[in-house]
Amino acid sequence: MRLLPATSLLVLLLLGPGCNRPSYDTPVKAYQTFHRSVQRREPKTAYGSLSKPTQDALQARAQTVAQASGGAVKADPVALFFANVPPPADVTEVTLLSEEGDVAQVSVVSSTGKSQVRMVREPSGWKVDLTESLQQP
Repeated sequence: MRLLPATSLLVLLLLGPGCNRPSYDTPVKAYQTFHRSVQRREPKTAYGSLSKPTQDALQARAQTVAQASGGAVKADPVALFFANVPPPADVTEVTLLSEEGDVAQVSVVSSTGKSQVRMVREPSGWKVDLTESLQQP
């Protein structure tokens, strides 16, 4: 059995945790950040991975639900989005399908099938854009 030199071990220890840090540098990394945070039940990170228009739509829905409940339900878009979300299927592959300007499409392969996800670039990086799907009844 070969042991790693002390410097290599130190580098692995210092860089290892960085693999799980949120990253919005590319559409693929941004989607992986979103998926990982949903899996780990980290709603604030997952919500932060959503585009501003998606967050605005969720805020409007949360406000509508709160008003319809007569104040019994708090207008909390994070809680609304993640309250009844089952753990997502394991993703086996995320690839970039297209990127034009500030819009990209990623292909997501999971144990339940294949889908495409729209990504948008914002000042803070790439974000998952679910605006169109939230507009559907």
